[in-house]
Amino acid sequence: MSGIKKLQEQRKAILDKAEGILALGTDETPVTPEQAADAEKLMAEVDGIDASINAAREAEKKAAEIASRIQAARKAPDDQMTRRIVNLGGLAHGIHANEGKRETSLPRGVRRASVRNFKNDGSGVDPALLAYRFGMWAIATISETKSCGYHNQQAVNYCMDQGLMNISHGEAGADTTGAGVLVPDEFGTSLILLREAYGVARRLFSVIPMSSDTRTEPRQLSTLTAYFTGENAAGTESNLTFDNVTLVAKKLMVLARLSNELNADNAIALGDRLIGEIAWAFANKEDECAFNGDGTSTYGGMTGVRSRLAELTAGTAPGLVLGSGNLWSELTLSDFNNVAGALPQYADVPGAAWVCHKTFYYSVMQKLALAAGGTQAMEVMNGVEVPVFLGYPVVVSQVYPSTQANSQIPVTFGAYNLGAKFGNRGQEQIAFSTQAVIGGESMWERDQIGVRGTERFDIVVHDYGTNSVAGPIVGLQTAGS
Repeated sequence: MSGIKKLQEQRKAILDKAEGILALGTDETPVTPEQAADAEKLMAEVDGIDASINAAREAEKKAAEIASRIQAARKAPDDQMTRRIVNLGGLAHGIHANEGKRETSLPRGVRRASVRNFKNDGSGVDPALLAYRFGMWAIATISETKSCGYHNQQAVNYCMDQGLMNISHGEAGADTTGAGVLVPDEFGTSLILLREAYGVARRLFSVIPMSSDTRTEPRQLSTLTAYFTGENAAGTESNLTFDNVTLVAKKLMVLARLSNELNADNAIALGDRLIGEIAWAFANKEDECAFNGDGTSTYGGMTGVRSRLAELTAGTAPGLVLGSGNLWSELTLSDFNNVAGALPQYADVPGAAWVCHKTFYYSVMQKLALAAGGTQAMEVMNGVEVPVFLGYPVVVSQVYPSTQANSQIPVTFGAYNLGAKFGNRGQEQIAFSTQAVIGGESMWERDQIGVRGTERFDIVVHDYGTNSVAGPIVGLQTAGS
């Protein structure tokens, strides 16, 4: 059963239950205030499920758009592209005039190498082939930054044959100043998959595609209210109220360097390492902004989940529970029960999860669970595929605190997609330069190639509660002393 279908069935069951409660009322025995409150709570659950369904549909739509872009990227380059390649300083003489048929297996004679970062993207294509294609694209693009030998010409010819050099992505190569080249859609998909695998924010937050640098999303502030009305009396009106969440894309950049000794023989290793390093750097910074951002330039002006919750008063705000002590060892199972209980019912939906550092999970949460008893010996020895605590999955984020401190928020809990938006502008670019200076060192003097990767995104944590009302994201804070 698909995720959306399951959510729709849950929604129907809750609506049936709410309708059943209201059906208990008659002209002689109206619905009691308690029954009306129960029905209202059920409708809040429906609102949460609706949000999850909308998020799932957005994800399906995004996946379909990416699949369409992948198919377009497989088409043969047009005549303009052919002329562009031929004019690359004679690099591409002898280019084959075929239709750009995509390889389905590694070309004959290519030595297979271990691949760690490229994964099966669902197309059934060998990850080693994906790494090889990306490596050949990088080598061909670098061709304009250095004197080109035979292997670089070989890479250009391969990319021409495979339709990997397309003018819709900007100029076909880089230059000595490091001008950027939009990453072909085919590899952009792998970047997205890797960032989601390495990072947490893209998996938990509501991801909003941005077709421009600024996007405004409506946010519902209140719902309709029902009032009892006397005989022949006018009813009381209630209104839905909204405000806006504005996303403004910021540019994130990663700089690295490669050896100048590049050829087709090491294309697989180059492609796998390059995309892995860039994707990890992007994902790590995204998570830093999403959870630890303090609004400064270090985080692109973004304020994260932990920083937002820290604005509340622990022990007063229902959504920020004050722990039993300032040491992790002093935290109790009751503290975590209070956090789980603080989450509003509308946010207790599929996808609600704990987020913490791996060290905190194993040294605090798992120890409390084991101390409670009932765990089988084999489960302790082998662990579980997905950690679960108090019935909810635990998502590990290495940007959360790994050591204890006073007045610290080491763990959060909730439906993050209801309280935070991740604006994804995309436009991933990779640039190469032999003349750049990185870390005060000249690439030309060291016979190296500078690599620059960029992406654009924004994160807004818009609902995290107040000192009187808990939001869809709650947390636990250690004591001050």
